[in-house]
Amino acid sequence: MKKFTQLLGLALVALLLLPQSIMAEQRVTMYFVDGSGNRVRQVTATIGEEFIEPTLVVEPANTGGRVVYESTDYNVANVDMMSGDVTLGTTGRATITATFGGTEEYGVNSASYQLIVEAAQDTIPVVPPTPTCPEARWNLPADNVLTLHVGDVVSVPELMGGAGSLLYLSMKYIDNIRVAELTESDMIWARGVGTTTFTGTVLQGGADGSGQTLQCDYTFTIVVEEAAPEKADPQLSFSATEVNVELGETFVAPTLINPNNITLTPTNSKWYTNGDSKIASVNETTGAVTLLGGVGKETISFEFTGNDTYKGGIASYVINVTTSGLYVGGVLVNSGNAGDILGDNGSIVYDPITHTLTMTNAAINGANINLTGTTTQVINAAIYYADNYPLTVVLNGGNAIANTDAGFYTENAPVVMMGGKDGGSIRISASTVGVKAEAYKIYQCSVTAYGGGAGIAVNELGVATGGNLVAQGPSLAIQANSLVMAEDNNGEGIAILTEGVTFKPKQGFLDSDGKQAKFVEIGKIAVVVPDDEVTTIDFSQTDPEGNESVIFSADANNTYNETTGQLEITTTLTDEVVANALETLVPGSSAWMDLLPGSLVFDIPAGEGEIEIECMTVPGYSLQIKVEGVAAVSITQTSLGWAKVQYNVAAPVHVVIYLHASSNSAPARIAANMNDADPTVGAYIQAVKITPKKASTAIDIIEVNKGENGKVLINGQLFIIRDGRVFTATGAQVK
Repeated sequence: MKKFTQLLGLALVALLLLPQSIMAEQRVTMYFVDGSGNRVRQVTATIGEEFIEPTLVVEPANTGGRVVYESTDYNVANVDMMSGDVTLGTTGRATITATFGGTEEYGVNSASYQLIVEAAQDTIPVVPPTPTCPEARWNLPADNVLTLHVGDVVSVPELMGGAGSLLYLSMKYIDNIRVAELTESDMIWARGVGTTTFTGTVLQGGADGSGQTLQCDYTFTIVVEEAAPEKADPQLSFSATEVNVELGETFVAPTLINPNNITLTPTNSKWYTNGDSKIASVNETTGAVTLLGGVGKETISFEFTGNDTYKGGIASYVINVTTSGLYVGGVLVNSGNAGDILGDNGSIVYDPITHTLTMTNAAINGANINLTGTTTQVINAAIYYADNYPLTVVLNGGNAIANTDAGFYTENAPVVMMGGKDGGSIRISASTVGVKAEAYKIYQCSVTAYGGGAGIAVNELGVATGGNLVAQGPSLAIQANSLVMAEDNNGEGIAILTEGVTFKPKQGFLDSDGKQAKFVEIGKIAVVVPDDEVTTIDFSQTDPEGNESVIFSADANNTYNETTGQLEITTTLTDEVVANALETLVPGSSAWMDLLPGSLVFDIPAGEGEIEIECMTVPGYSLQIKVEGVAAVSITQTSLGWAKVQYNVAAPVHVVIYLHASSNSAPARIAANMNDADPTVGAYIQAVKITPKKASTAIDIIEVNKGENGKVLINGQLFIIRDGRVFTATGAQVK
């Protein structure tokens, strides 16, 4: 029944309040007082004892409006809707609210108090510690005054505790709502000129958790003044909203336009950029702009903070800094010097439309290039190119690059190098890398590239018919993911000489059709074995002229037979010679080929693995497997079969396979064809397979049922199954 009474009361309240508040423009003042006339917001009652309700005060008193009462918990306090009389129920808390329904003159308003109902005490109660109001201050100026103008709407200031914490306001109250009042969203709305008091209430609980609370009121003064008159727009602007400038050229700033002749001083105005820019900086007082060497856009702004007549305003313009992205000998190329970049050093011309650099009998030295206008990002290069468009280099006559850390250096773009009408050449000498680019392609010209680390380090190297390339480096002559030749692997019209270890990528060398190149000259190329797949070196293939791929033992009197395409050997290798070569020479270099021309060289990754050789030896000869840093393993077997050698190395090392002869055996060679009846054959090798442990694990768990086709992902690696055979994703069969 109480719940029904509560719902009925709420419905009647809504009916009573609805019509009168529609046109009202002001509100009555409402609050509760005790028997002494003091305002109260919280009272305590005890079950079984007489309870005298606080008295509601409505000002002005004779408004003609109705007041109804309601309780937030009728089980604790059942209030009479019309009289406000309270009947105590059970212990707990309830908020009693009196609502003024409003009239045509006065709007709806309400007041409330919190009623705490306690149980009767049969014994003398233990008095809990009396809570005290905390020290607090409003987040306002020292005079504790909030000054507003008519029409302003602001948030209630924060009430800060003594320790800097925020105090929660359970109730808020403004004395004179004609001056200011709280909106429905709990904001302070300045309504009219005058002064009033804002009161915020904090309920402070007892330290013993007894529920005893203390009502703490904190106030500040609200002063509402007439709204300030509207100030005029300063109408500041610039003669141009965007300025384009190329790095290396003189920047001319646009003019600040001040049509009202406002007096601008460092105290009422300033210049600034968007932030910590690497494009440009501006003097805060004078507006002078300094380009910092970066490329891109930067906004320069001028701000006027306002005065008694004009409101504040901001005017801005954008600097668009561009560049060719090309440095030649430390000189940034721009429209002013593109016709003759270095002046007295041969002829070097740049066309920014086609991104073509033409060199005619030019010599370029490297220089430190400041890329960002700071001393922290500097690169030493003869030619540095940071644009994304391909750079075309046309060579006329003889050209040279020297005295530099890097010769050609591009960030992202490919370099295409070609000869002029009569061809052309260039010699590049650098302490680190001769050419570093995304891709490097050579047409009808001759290039010699030497780097202290690598001659050429690119993603793709292409050599067309008529191109000649000599790449040298003590550790890497060429480092590339793919090498594309114009015609075929013999490359008529193409001359390629590499000094140093040539990096052999996983996808191998490609011809101009993008097909896998099948011929590899043993002794000139060091095969790099990846750690995640099996690598097989097959010796049953032939070179483009039909010659058998063979490996020979070594001798000081080695000769090359142009008719057979083979090396002819008169003496054999020793373990000491191979060990010394590994310690002192670069595998694949000319010195290596002179000393150990019959050796097969490949690099194994760090970790465990297995080397298998399908081979047989002739009596009097043995095959030696030398893992760098480990004693050589000797293989002697008179029938064709697989010989296995296990390895476990801490770092990537070289492996050398070579032929060893007994003291009374004649010089001989290693053949790949078992039908070869040449009596000088000392051993046959059909294939060499290198299986790192990582690759072995992935392959060993493959189970194939004959006749089943499909794809399987094993240890993150894709395999393809066709007719009971297993292939890698690139098409290589897994043995």
